[in-house]
Amino acid sequence: MARRRFQENDRQDRVRPKQVASLLCRVIQERISRGFADPRIRGLVSVTKVDLSENLQIATILISVLPDKYGVRVIAGLKSASGLIKKTIRDETALRRVPEIRFKLDDSIKSDAALDAAIRSGIDPLEWDRLQKKNDESDGSNLSGDSTGQDVPVDVDFPSNAFDDDLGRPPEDPEVTS
Repeated sequence: MARRRFQENDRQDRVRPKQVASLLCRVIQERISRGFADPRIRGLVSVTKVDLSENLQIATILISVLPDKYGVRVIAGLKSASGLIKKTIRDETALRRVPEIRFKLDDSIKSDAALDAAIRSGIDPLEWDRLQKKNDESDGSNLSGDSTGQDVPVDVDFPSNAFDDDLGRPPEDPEVTS
């Protein structure tokens, strides 16, 4: 009985699914950037990740949408345009079979931004976990607990109007020349 020389032990180390996922990500992002006639697809829409099944038959496309209020409508619009997207993939690639496409809204960028804001403002990690659990239960994004509508915790060192830009950074001190 002959031994296989290039036998792969881990399915995670396979290169082909990563290549196909990268190709699908590029083609779908280019098609989205060209635009659709569907008015539901609006705002800043980007492909964040492509997950493929082991047999390359099902592709789950994670989509990030800004502003968040358009997210559900954009996903519905992309689901209805999946036939056009599959045709684009078929025309622009050399894949034998185009996988079934499923779109899913990706909220990881929003949670990463909230975590970054918490780190910048100096929240205690235990308090951050408590706030995350509270937000998961209430399904809200207001970390500060007040009614100002801010998405970041309140910084007690600066008044709310003392910030220089939208990132919540305080204005820089002017250089003193003598």
